[in-house]
Amino acid sequence: MNNYYYILSSMPELSLDKRPAEEDLEEAISLILRQINEVDQESLAWFFRRNDLYNLIEFWQFEYDHLLERPLRKPFQLDKEALINIKLEPELLPNYLQDWYAEHKETMMHWSSNRIETELHQVFFEAIEELPAGFIRDYFLFERDLRALMATYHQARYSFLDQETNWLNKDMRNSLQKKPAQISNQMHLEKPYLEELLKALDTKDPSSIALAVHQVLWDKADALSKAHYFDTTALLNYSAKLFLLYRREQLHDNQNEARLQSLLDEALSNIHNHD
Repeated sequence: MNNYYYILSSMPELSLDKRPAEEDLEEAISLILRQINEVDQESLAWFFRRNDLYNLIEFWQFEYDHLLERPLRKPFQLDKEALINIKLEPELLPNYLQDWYAEHKETMMHWSSNRIETELHQVFFEAIEELPAGFIRDYFLFERDLRALMATYHQARYSFLDQETNWLNKDMRNSLQKKPAQISNQMHLEKPYLEELLKALDTKDPSSIALAVHQVLWDKADALSKAHYFDTTALLNYSAKLFLLYRREQLHDNQNEARLQSLLDEALSNIHNHD
């Protein structure tokens, strides 16, 4: 394990309910990138790839006339010009996506918005599963299961099929699909965040849902780095929080522009079309 004492000890303490300015987030990420060693840079790169994946999904959903154009999630590695040029330069894509793109680039223009999102997430999480055990693998597989949990709960409320439910075990699927959800004591012990998360989902309020999800991911990052001080795992924990705060800053801007509610309305409309 590498020692990142001097980086982490010089960084400000982070809090989910305090939004740093975007330039402060940029400065923190830039400092980490300058100081982190090459091996750990590869782990850190998965946070950028996660944003790139979202940007690809949203770019293709817009390009194929499904949804409104959305601003890129920052920080990213693939800028708008790169996204446009992928057709001519598929090598711009990260390695884990290149074979998938070669197979589907001629047909995906006919896919639904949901299929584009589901397929790309499937490829991303399959790549994550191939990573060695550690913070990055555990953190993103937890996010995958969290997405599946939320999709299953919404499935029961809006009567649509989401393939991500396959990532949950049968007991959890059955419990979430009941109205109201039947959460056992064991499930509460295994997932102490579950009750508050479901309450947030029931509000249908984008800000409440985003805060609840980000809090769960924030707490998971802390749990994965317990008893790690100033090493690679501690640095990745700090980086995960920086990316969450970056996302919260962008969500705040989107909400100010009335874009977030518009996207939620589109998503619910798309869900109802499955009824």
